[in-house]
Amino acid sequence: RDRSPSRGLGDVYKRQAEMAYKALYRACRPTCFDEVIGQEITVKTLRAQVSSGRIAHAYLFTGPRGTGKTTVAKIFARAVNCPEPVNGDACGKCEVCRQLSAPNVDIIEMDAASNNGVDEVRSIRDNIVFPPQCGKYKVYIIDEVHMLSGGAFNALLKTLEEPPEHALFILATTEVH
Repeated sequence: RDRSPSRGLGDVYKRQAEMAYKALYRACRPTCFDEVIGQEITVKTLRAQVSSGRIAHAYLFTGPRGTGKTTVAKIFARAVNCPEPVNGDACGKCEVCRQLSAPNVDIIEMDAASNNGVDEVRSIRDNIVFPPQCGKYKVYIIDEVHMLSGGAFNALLKTLEEPPEHALFILATTEVH
């Protein structure tokens, strides 16, 4: 066992950081519509909406686990906010695209499986009045939306029916009710 002063705790933490595990779906997650595989009809439809500028205020993405619902939602959120989309996809070069590629306040992702109460939905209702910081839309991606409690979904319903013009909801679920 080497107890020399040159091998301190900093070296141990450095080695652990170098060996950090990254899940395959995070390392290989598509970042644009061109990289999405197996969802050609969905991608074609969403690209057409971005290209035409006819964006609905809410979308429901359904399908089995692992089919790319959340990934496509994130790509779509960046595409609708890009001021100069290319073939229905975010250009990736403008200032808006650069800001939206990192965590930001304009694309909010909520996991309804663990945030399924009325208080979480009230937070959305309270913050939806604020306009987006860099893009055209403030996008709320609610993953596993079927897990919301009855009270939480009722609290969200009015906002879903009549959101502000700058708000866009993408609901992702494995169970359609």
